[in-house]
Amino acid sequence: VGGFDWFKFSAATSSSPTTAYRGTPAAVPGRIEAENFDEGGPSVAYYDTTPGNKGGSYRPTEDVDLGPTNDVGGGYYVGWTRAGEWLTYSVNVSTTGVYTLSTRVANIGLGASFHVEVDGVVASGRIDVPDTGAWDTWRTISTTGVPLSAGAHVIRVVFDTIGSGGAVGGFNWFQLSSGT
Repeated sequence: VGGFDWFKFSAATSSSPTTAYRGTPAAVPGRIEAENFDEGGPSVAYYDTTPGNKGGSYRPTEDVDLGPTNDVGGGYYVGWTRAGEWLTYSVNVSTTGVYTLSTRVANIGLGASFHVEVDGVVASGRIDVPDTGAWDTWRTISTTGVPLSAGAHVIRVVFDTIGSGGAVGGFNWFQLSSGT
């Protein structure tokens, strides 16, 4: 009896790919509304640690927590975020280059962080979410040095650390711009 070499272990992968929200990948450079994460359901297009949509808004049948925002331009935001949750966004990058990621956040407390992956590879490093003073006080933060090649990609926003206010923060939009 020579061991267990007949066992083969592999990482679990989804058999269902994500689909861009409403069928059209977001253009980069450009803005991606946080609430417009890909279609495909839980553990494919997103992962949320709690059932249901706590905000009950916009995409009420999804388990991602969405609420209406008072931020300039209105619309909706992703909130009630917890460590380990993530969202995916299908994008189409027009030009290869190094991009600046601008993120519109609201948060109470310190210590919250997230990161961004492109096609499964970490592209941003740790991004700290600042204390904006209130859950409905919005601020834009910028992260430079995000490399992107031209073509279709899947961006994953991963919520890493809950801050002292009890969440990773509220997220209204992400914007990728050429240059620094």
